[in-house]
Amino acid sequence: MRQLTIALLVLFCASTAWAEEQADAPPLLELGIAVGGASLPHYMGSDERYLVGAPIPYVIYRGQRMRIDRSGITRKLFGFNSINIDASLGVGLPVRNTNRARAGMPELKFSFEIGPRLNWQIIEEENRKLTLRLPWRGVIDTSGSWLGWVVEPELRFEQQLSEKLQLNLATGALYGSTAYHKHYYDVAPPYATPTRPGYQAGRGLHSFSATVSMRYNISETVNLFSAVRYRNLSAGVITDSPLVKDKNYVAVAAGLAWSFWSSERRGSAD
Repeated sequence: MRQLTIALLVLFCASTAWAEEQADAPPLLELGIAVGGASLPHYMGSDERYLVGAPIPYVIYRGQRMRIDRSGITRKLFGFNSINIDASLGVGLPVRNTNRARAGMPELKFSFEIGPRLNWQIIEEENRKLTLRLPWRGVIDTSGSWLGWVVEPELRFEQQLSEKLQLNLATGALYGSTAYHKHYYDVAPPYATPTRPGYQAGRGLHSFSATVSMRYNISETVNLFSAVRYRNLSAGVITDSPLVKDKNYVAVAAGLAWSFWSSERRGSAD
């Protein structure tokens, strides 16, 4: 499910950019690579964890009307800089039935989440930003099966603490469709046991979340990043599922990003 989302988003977010705030006219195009690792539960609600790491290439494009940067693929709406739409992405690692809570149940395949996200820049000053993000994502796995949808509104605050150090804080809530919750938290009668009773999930609130991340610019092309995300499932409609073994989800990620090439042509600094 979405357990790997934070790792990938932190890698991409932190790798993008030093140049957006440090130059009036940054390069139009940048290429780079981020390398890092993350520790996170098998799925939201699991009491078993993965330790993962991978290199992730990235692209930054700073056009007048369209941008590809730490916010994703962004297009201005109606000529207003404060409102735009971008692509919201997420992924989930497979969960094998060696997971103790899911022993004997079908394995969960690698999944993808994608959909539009509306962003409103409530505050945008030289050293701080406050953004409301309203994403909708459809979920599909590698077999082509439709797994439902999620909505995850988030309020994000960015503060430039110094020339080299940036702090990001975010809080939000995750809502899931019946199909989404059913896929991850249902226990059908054939898989019920004395310690794992049958369960049917419904649509509604999944969890509340809070995220803290930091980025430190070592140089104009290299920066370090780290992040911690906490998610509480206690108020969610799936909290009574026997597959929810831990209502407190914690994921951590850290790594290094290197921008190894940039174009001579300059882009938009807005």
